[in-house]
Amino acid sequence: MKKAVLKICLSFLLIPFFFVEPGFPQTSDELKSLGKEMDEMKETQKTIQKDLQEIKSVLRARGLIDEDPQNLFIDISGRPFKGNKNARLVLIEFSEYQ
Repeated sequence: MKKAVLKICLSFLLIPFFFVEPGFPQTSDELKSLGKEMDEMKETQKTIQKDLQEIKSVLRARGLIDEDPQNLFIDISGRPFKGNKNARLVLIEFSEYQ
């Protein structure tokens, strides 16, 4: 009797594993199309970056923008601060209350 009940319980527990279909399976065609879309997006991004570099070079040639600054230093001596005054990185907040 115990064996029969055990077999019935096990069969009810194992049935879903054999007859359940995977949810939302992707076909190889769908995966290929997703790959193509990703490649197209990468190419578009490269084109946009190239165009931006060309625009920057034209604006620099016309003197409308300066070269990218290498180092920016702001003298904050004598100003109020919090934290270690010998820190290598300083965050400065500028606020105007009107």
